[in-house]
Amino acid sequence: MKFILQNGRFLGFGVLLAFLSSFGQTYFIGVYRPPIAEEFGLSNSDFGFYYLMVTIVSAIGLNRLGHIIDRVALVPYTMVLMVATALACVAVGFSHAFAAVIVALMAVRLMGQGMLTHAAMTSMSRYYDRNRGLAVAIAGLGFPLGQAILPPLAVWLMGSHSWRTGWLMFSVALIIIALPLVLWLLKGQQTRHQAWLAQQDADKNAAPDSDGLHQRRRDVLRDQRFYLMLPALIAGPFWITAAFFFAAEFGAHADMSLSDYTRFYGYYAAGSIAAPFLGGLLVDRFGGRHLMPLYPPLFGLSLLAIMIAPHASGVTAFMVLMGLGAGITLPINNAVWAELYGTRFLGEIKSLATSLVVVSTALAPLLVGILLDAGVSLTSVMLYGAIYCFLATLLVAPVALQSGMSPFSRK
Repeated sequence: MKFILQNGRFLGFGVLLAFLSSFGQTYFIGVYRPPIAEEFGLSNSDFGFYYLMVTIVSAIGLNRLGHIIDRVALVPYTMVLMVATALACVAVGFSHAFAAVIVALMAVRLMGQGMLTHAAMTSMSRYYDRNRGLAVAIAGLGFPLGQAILPPLAVWLMGSHSWRTGWLMFSVALIIIALPLVLWLLKGQQTRHQAWLAQQDADKNAAPDSDGLHQRRRDVLRDQRFYLMLPALIAGPFWITAAFFFAAEFGAHADMSLSDYTRFYGYYAAGSIAAPFLGGLLVDRFGGRHLMPLYPPLFGLSLLAIMIAPHASGVTAFMVLMGLGAGITLPINNAVWAELYGTRFLGEIKSLATSLVVVSTALAPLLVGILLDAGVSLTSVMLYGAIYCFLATLLVAPVALQSGMSPFSRK
């Protein structure tokens, strides 16, 4: 509690940015899929293909731009992101040609799921060492809050307005409400950053060869552990994306309308809120690397739950388990990069990892859409997903159990 009271504003900044990233997240864009697909005559695989293109472009953009946070002051950096996100929402609202809609969604994905998420999590991981897991967990509360509030709000707005109108309303709220709040929450950032720089210099003076503890993106790509971790890293984002993108199909599987199905998003939020604090405490005690096998099985069990029980209780278990997996993933994964590769170039390293995760979220709509259009049942798709999650657990286990230190280890 003392840590939260002393760092309330900056932690609130992380929460707010995570919340605002919702505008580029699949769980938000997914509720707009039916009207967009209907307006432009798109099948599941058609929409999945275009969404793949949208997301890959945003992933490339994040990978190219992610390093900027290592070089630019956080306050002006965040202001630019906020304005850019608002403009992207405006672009969606005013786009009527299909090509314009696709380009606008590219901008929304890059700013929301990409840059805002990257800014929130990189900031928490960089400026907190001893309480890094807890800081990431608290900031991560913004994700379930966004999931619980914004998709149902978007569905409600579409009930009385065109699907484009909601985007324009959200853009206004970003500038009038969110931007001033972000600036207020960032008061004192210069002092915080100077303290971090002083600590970096002190660490370097204490250990002149400490630059070896701060690796670059090229070092990560040479580390075999990265490739063993990758299937686990993308397991949750892939299947969470599929569940939210194909919300209408998952709802129909449970004999629910889209409106009824989205009401269960609150259970996902509940799981997402509960798990990060436990995960943060465990990370601060044991380190993120050793905890990585904990979360892939949660995603596998969630898919089995709704597959076996296609009704309200199964959807509830599905959402809760998915939320628990997403929640505990947040502090674990964000801690891993700082533990293994240091914090000096954390922005460029995390942008690599985040961009790969974003690519996985791009593949989910396409691959699942192709399977559904080919006549593969959603039940079979869920079973394949569960098997993948359990296999990912086996692959990451050697990394978690590794007792020795590699050349790129930090702790």
